[in-house]
Amino acid sequence: MCLLHWHGEPPYGLTVLGLPADRLSEAEEAAGTALAGLVLPTSWQDADPALRRSVVAACRPVGAVRLWHVTDERPDTDAARARRDCLRALADEWPQAGPVADQSRLPGLNALLGLTALVCRMPPEVWLDAEEDLLDIYDTYTVGGL
Repeated sequence: MCLLHWHGEPPYGLTVLGLPADRLSEAEEAAGTALAGLVLPTSWQDADPALRRSVVAACRPVGAVRLWHVTDERPDTDAARARRDCLRALADEWPQAGPVADQSRLPGLNALLGLTALVCRMPPEVWLDAEEDLLDIYDTYTVGGL
């Protein structure tokens, strides 16, 4: 199963979190517990390092298996085309990814996915220690562009 996060402003981006269907409830509970009561940052890069470390440590038990992110920075691409192209790239690279039917019932995982999208949108020259890098909680991840 996968959850999708679309960033509809340039540069456009699609972030996808993958979990086994039989672990969805467990992962939602872990993510909800990890992020409950936190004021989530609007920028991972500008967030306080102590907050980053705290969130990463709290989110490790979520057990998200896979993360996939693609950014579309092509200059003359509108949101509709960028979304279509990002979804096509997802289907090509991860054909077994089936979206969760009602993603809104998973607020903890949606919050984790939104934070992860912030990390994926950071400039590539920014490096974080593993204790502050939210991508480090995933078994595998791919971050790229169209």
